[in-house]
Amino acid sequence: MCGVTRRNNMHVTLQGNNRVITCGSTLCKAAIPGTGEEQRPATHNVPDTVIERANLTRQRFKLTPANYVPTSTLRTQTLLQHERGNGDPGEEKIMIAWQVRVKKSLVPDLGQGAKAWATSNLLPDVKGKLTAQISLEWQRHKSYPLFPEHVSIRWAGNRMPVPNTSNLTIGEFYAVHSSNETAAIYIETVPAVWKQLAAATKRKGGFMALELYVDSDSWAESAIAFDDDEGLSRLSSVSRVQPRKRLMEAVPTAGTKRQRVFRSLSNQGIRLRSEFHVSALSGPAAVHTRTRVVLKRINCFADPLTGIAEFEHSEHTIHGKLRNDPFSSGAMKNAYDLQCDNGPNYVLKRFYRLSEDSENTAPNQLPFTVKEHLVQIQAEAARLSIGSWFLKAFFKHATDLNIAIDYYIAFSDAFLAEEVESPTPASGVKEIGPDSPGMTWLVEPKRSTFVEHFTYTLSHKLHKKDLRSSTIHAFAHFVWGHSNRTLVFADLQGTSALVGYKDGLVLFDPMTHTKTGTSGIGDFGLEGIQSFLDDHICGDVCRRLDLDKTAPLVLDDDVGEGRDEEDDPVTAGIEPVNSEDEDDDQ
Repeated sequence: MCGVTRRNNMHVTLQGNNRVITCGSTLCKAAIPGTGEEQRPATHNVPDTVIERANLTRQRFKLTPANYVPTSTLRTQTLLQHERGNGDPGEEKIMIAWQVRVKKSLVPDLGQGAKAWATSNLLPDVKGKLTAQISLEWQRHKSYPLFPEHVSIRWAGNRMPVPNTSNLTIGEFYAVHSSNETAAIYIETVPAVWKQLAAATKRKGGFMALELYVDSDSWAESAIAFDDDEGLSRLSSVSRVQPRKRLMEAVPTAGTKRQRVFRSLSNQGIRLRSEFHVSALSGPAAVHTRTRVVLKRINCFADPLTGIAEFEHSEHTIHGKLRNDPFSSGAMKNAYDLQCDNGPNYVLKRFYRLSEDSENTAPNQLPFTVKEHLVQIQAEAARLSIGSWFLKAFFKHATDLNIAIDYYIAFSDAFLAEEVESPTPASGVKEIGPDSPGMTWLVEPKRSTFVEHFTYTLSHKLHKKDLRSSTIHAFAHFVWGHSNRTLVFADLQGTSALVGYKDGLVLFDPMTHTKTGTSGIGDFGLEGIQSFLDDHICGDVCRRLDLDKTAPLVLDDDVGEGRDEEDDPVTAGIEPVNSEDEDDDQ
């Protein structure tokens, strides 16, 4: 008997009257003449069953992503893994196991699961994707879905995370809760259902047992508000906006040259349509590419006294690789990903059309001139800087009155950047020279992709009564009064982010309505202002700030310190000026 046969109880061969046990290999059988059996090749020093299991395992691991090499082609499975939130191939990952809690109890019917997430993923993005997953089960019994604003992340056992960590990356969140002081409370407290998985995972990397806490009261409040016939439905592509009387002053005259801009499908009662095209399966999916880019920074800020937006060139240049295709497209703008050589990565935005009259051209084609685009992209930056100016005044007003509001709200810290040296495919510009400037982009830091809406272009109703929502709606009311009743902010939306090292909200892509209708794309003039005056209802924060008395919701110029429209300081750049300042100049 050979050693392999003895260990594994393998093949038995008869030689005459003797029982000779062999492994069946060619080498072993060659030493036993006259067996008359078909000989097999030399086998591995393991049983066949082990080899079969190894082959099956090897087949499974064919799905494992290959190591990423710059400029190489990524396989389909790698692309899918990247798109599902697992980060770049080879990036460190942390296993997140989750359950769902509603009020005091875990709800197994809504599911539970575990998945490895790359440490670079933002926690709000992970929460958003898991919320979308459990919302499918939620809607089996409810007529209104769950959204990320209805869900918060907690540790197993309904333990609250360390304060101001809800907007960190997965890696940062894990690091904070795995310190010597906190590990026993969070990391090492694992429910029985996850103990086996945790033990297996911790040998390879980190493990977190989390809960998705559903605020059922907040959800019910949203569901009731959106079921209201006068509310704005997020469940359809066409809103149920209450009809409004049209002001005579808002009717365009023959001499009016202002273009009627495109109304977002998500908030206007127009024919249901989109830019969707059926994609035929004709071959491998395209692999995205990037182009080297050099950008010269242009800062935008509001004058501390008047709030007028100003622009100033900076000596700072940004070097990086800009993705040639947009990763996101809205009704008017495309967003592109920029990987910087040094420093943080950014999102670059530009318009791909400036009015509803423009055809929806290919992403890298321009139906306008670079100068025409510059005017509108400057207006976008101006709105953000003016928003910050008003928000600072709003916070001071609340502080002076000692009123509790949500102070951890900010407008996006954006700036403009002009392409220099050579154009990129993403810009749509053919060449850059002394008489042909490069594309100017709106540049913002990368944030969570999940957005919470508070108002829309022509709808300003309050749908939630929490402190943050009430604060933002009170801010919109404050702007109406503080701008001398010449300006209204619309499309107030934001993403969760750190604001002053606290969990807060960053507002981006706002719109404005002005009496002259010239503050930028999306300005509906008096019609837009009237939509705010019709929709806004003062909540608790408004009344505590006395806005219902000091900023009446009327358009008449004879109320308070009214101004004639011809003296309206709002032009192509938003320029609110206090009447007291004009008196001082005189």
